[in-house]
Parts: sequence; structure tokens; C-alpha cells
Amino acid sequence: MKKIIIALTVILNCLLIEAQTEFDALKLSQTDITGTARYMGMAGAFGALGGDASAIKDNPAGLGIYRSSELTGTLNVMMQKGNSTWNGVKSMDDMYKIGFNNFSYVLATPTWRKENGSSGLLSSNFSFGYNRLANFNRTLNIKSGSAASSMTDYMAYLTDNFTTNDLTYTSNYEPFDNVRIPWLSVLAFEGKLMNETVIDGVSKWKSALGNSGSVTPSYLVNEKGYVDQYSLGWAGNFNNSFFLGTTLNFRSLNYTSISSYSELFSENRGMMNLRDSIYSSGTGFNLNVGAIYSITDNIRLGLSVHTPTVYSISDNYYSKLFYEDYTNKTNGYTGTPGGTNSFQLQGPMQLNLSAAYIVGTKGLVSVEYDYDNNTAIRLKDANGSSQSYIDENQGMSQMLRNVNTIKIGGEYRLTDNFAFRAGFAHSSNATAPNAAKLVQSYTIRTDTEFYRNNSTNYLSAGFGYREANWFIDCAYMNKMLDESFYPYNSNKLDIAVNPAKVSSNTNNIVVTLGLKF
Repeated sequence: MKKIIIALTVILNCLLIEAQTEFDALKLSQTDITGTARYMGMAGAFGALGGDASAIKDNPAGLGIYRSSELTGTLNVMMQKGNSTWNGVKSMDDMYKIGFNNFSYVLATPTWRKENGSSGLLSSNFSFGYNRLANFNRTLNIKSGSAASSMTDYMAYLTDNFTTNDLTYTSNYEPFDNVRIPWLSVLAFEGKLMNETVIDGVSKWKSALGNSGSVTPSYLVNEKGYVDQYSLGWAGNFNNSFFLGTTLNFRSLNYTSISSYSELFSENRGMMNLRDSIYSSGTGFNLNVGAIYSITDNIRLGLSVHTPTVYSISDNYYSKLFYEDYTNKTNGYTGTPGGTNSFQLQGPMQLNLSAAYIVGTKGLVSVEYDYDNNTAIRLKDANGSSQSYIDENQGMSQMLRNVNTIKIGGEYRLTDNFAFRAGFAHSSNATAPNAAKLVQSYTIRTDTEFYRNNSTNYLSAGFGYREANWFIDCAYMNKMLDESFYPYNSNKLDIAVNPAKVSSNTNNIVVTLGLKF
């Protein structure tokens, strides 16, 4: 009998596979402005410049600018601070991390030169590069004052039309074909957080708090992880005026989120705490193609296209609810079965347009426009079929927005060896103003929270020192991410939840050491 139960539990987990949402797809698809110190010191505005290890990941044609071979490595010290204001209460938390942004090797190989002038393919350069494209590390501790809305109302809303018998059978893992009930409803039922009323044979559920209760909510999350990219590249220099390049990219993704949502009930009634653990890992591939054209010795134009990255991802997740009734002096734990899911994620196509003006040997100014086609992000099952994610894929255009990023950077050389740099970048909102997370009725996952992305800004500055055979660059970048946090979707409830205003401030100190040969 025990073997049968284990086998049926496995079947249940296989049936409950459609757990991803538009917000999950967006988070795992996004990249950031990270790389070498010179690149970050100019806010990543390198698309038309090239000649930098991290510029190659934006526009592969930048590899063709190299005149000598190069070996570089970059160390990054990150200090992240999360600030929030929720129902009049301000909170703050922070974290500190050290890691590597970049390691690359460039092999510059001249091919052919005419005696009187230069024409044709003058050099054919190759590269191997590692770049950290995204860093998920963040800690938020969001606290609130008293609120009229409660997650128990949302739990009751999800459970309408389901009976006590439905929830009892599901909580005992039987029958195993009953996958239409969200496990959030099961946890609420077992935690006695809602009550059933049968009207004309139809079950209706209400929060156990009734209409007069209020709550004091709080939310704590610890996120960590990364998106790393390993690239093989080639670029050619044609006539010292046209540069063409491409990179084949392998990506490794890892993401962990441990969150805890709590409510303290008014009138000393009790409390609830919902803990969600999510672990994601995967790999993906894409191809980048780019070109740079020098109109004059001073003006360069750049263009590149990044094909959508196709990831194969595996998820593991588990939820646990602690509840306590102070009046009746009862408490307990309940939880979901462990869930697993393997799926494919097709990221956005990216377009990069850039221009640069070089002021002799003294300095330069560079601008860049990046376009991320987020509404084309797609979820598919492990076999590549999108049938299981029809609703989510249709919702991409409603919940997400295509992102426009403007980067501006400059460099000025005080001497032949020493240079100052500065930059600014702005990214538009990645989610729609009315975006909301929809909990499917057939999922084990109980993480109902979501963030509406408002804007992202970057400020940077740096300096560099160069000799004939080596160089060192240092930079500071401040990233300011503005979001609105919602613990759950209250669109269908009588009382709307007030969002928390969240500001994630990330400071990066970056050092790059390079050798030329």
C-alpha cells in the first residue's frame, strides 16, 4: 500500500505541472548592465565602440576592433539595500556579496594587408568570454501598518464552488485526478482560515475573520542566483571601416527564493505565516550577430540582434503554513507535497542600435538604444509544446511590456595613460500598469505575491590606467529599481490591497585587470 501511495504521489506531481506565470518568465529572462569596469563606468554604452570584453556581449562586431590579443578578469563587490513603505510603515534590509563579473580571452590575428594601403579582411579575431548577465541577489523585509484586506479573503475567493469534501480528499492526496483545486485553498482549509456556507447547493467561502477584522501583514524574501553566459566569438575587420561579428552563447541559470508572508489578526484572534520555497535551474542557448561601421575616423554606428534564448529549466517548490488561534489556543503546521516541473522558456529577442563620437585621442561620447521584446516571451513544456501554457502565453502581451533602454556614456583622457568615465542609463517599465498574478486552480505553488516594475535607472563613474602591456580599470555603478509590491491579487475582492512601494538600491564597485600581448 505504501508503494502505491508513493507512486500515486508522483503521478499527482506530474499532473500539476503548469505552475509558471508571466512574472516568473519575466524574472528569469531579464538581464542587467554588468561586465568590465570600463563598460560599467560608461553605463554599458559600448555598442558602437567595441574593443572591450563586455561590449562583445552587446555587439559582437566590437571584437573586430581589437588590434592585439587580451586577457581580462573582473571582480565585483555588491552592496544591496531594499527600502519599502507599506501602509505608512517604512522598512529596510541589506546584503553584501563578492563575485566575478567577467573573464575573457581575445585572440587578434591579422590576415592580409596590401603593400600600398589596406583592404579586404584585415584581421580575423576570436574570443572566449564569461559574463554574468544577471544577479538575483536581494533581501527585502516589508512591514505594514494595519490593513483592512487579508489574504484569507483571497483564499476564500479561490475556494468558492469547492466543497469541504473536495478539500478533504485533496489534502489526503486522494483522489489523484482531482487536480483542479489550488493547494492554497487546501492549506487555508486545514489552517481553519475560512468558513463554508452552502447556498442553493453551492459552496461559498468567507474569511474566518469576518467583515470586521483587520490584519497587520509583513513579507520577508531572500533571493539569490544568477544568469551566466559563456560565449565563443568571431569578428572580422574589413578595410578598417566595417566590422562584422557573431557569438554563440551558452547560458546557465540558477534562482532561489525563500519567502515568508505573515498576518497578525486584530482583536488578538491569532496569526498565519505562509512560507514558500522555490528553486530553479536551467541552461539555454542563443546567437548574437552585429556590425559596426565607421563613417569617418570620428563617427561609428552599431547594430546588433540577439536571437531569443531558449532555456530548459527545472523547478522544485514547497510551501508550508503555520497557523495559530489565540482564542481557542490551537495551532499547527500544514504543507503542500513537494512539486517539480520541467519546462522550456523562450526569452525575448533583443535589438541594439548605437552611435559613438570619438574626439581624437582625448575622449569619446557614446549612446545606445536597447529593445527587449518581452511580449514575445513564451512558456512551453519539456517537449516544446505550448499547449499547456496557452493562458500564460496569451497573457504576456497583457501583463508585460516591451522594454526600451537608453544608455549614455563618456570617457575623457587626462593623459595618455589615465582616463575618467561616467554614464547614465534608463529602462522603461517591464510590466503593465494593471499587471496582476493569476493563481491557477491546478497548481501546488502558493506564492501569490508579485511586483509591478515601474522603472530602472543607473548612474556610474570610473577611471582607468593603461600601459602598453597591461591596464587596470575601476568603476562604481548605482542601480535604482522602483517597484510596487502586491502580496496577492485583490482585483476580484471587495477590498483592494494597498501595494507597498519598494526601492531596491544596488551599489557595485568593480575592478578589472587586463593583459595585452
